[in-house]
Amino acid sequence: MRYFKSAIEEPLSYPPGYGTEHKWTKRSIFWDLPYWTTNMIRHNLDVMHIEKNVFDNIFNTVMNIKGKTKDNLNARKDVEIICDRPEIAVSGDRPGSMTKAVYTLDRDQKRKIFEWIKSLRFPDGNTSNLGRCVDLNELKLHGMKSHDCHVFMERLIPQHLEKCCQNLFGMH
Repeated sequence: MRYFKSAIEEPLSYPPGYGTEHKWTKRSIFWDLPYWTTNMIRHNLDVMHIEKNVFDNIFNTVMNIKGKTKDNLNARKDVEIICDRPEIAVSGDRPGSMTKAVYTLDRDQKRKIFEWIKSLRFPDGNTSNLGRCVDLNELKLHGMKSHDCHVFMERLIPQHLEKCCQNLFGMH
């Protein structure tokens, strides 16, 4: 391995025959990741960090956290083109023209969820104290490790969604 140049040493070099003899012409989006250029085994993706990114995106979108939500004007335009969801379609080209999505929570709902997270208790060694990650003043989560996000997605979200679906849709 020491004889091969790393991506940092030759960031813009292409393999021989690039674009003419083979079809590899697209640059992967993984090169935008901060650790990707120094990653020696690029086919070995870190599942826990990917899961943390997915959790952060879903949680920040549902909680409608300013600057971190993925619910923006371009996403709404894509939904309008791809899906039949008139209740979240945009009416203009201004972000102010977006209606509140059904999947986002209001301040009282957020407060209840954050208080629930703060009250959770786990056995020692299972996960960190999630109550320390909760900021009730700003209604945000901070400092969660990838394993905490894994536990949240695998154990807590399904349990909470089951209760929410029963209340919202009358499901048993």
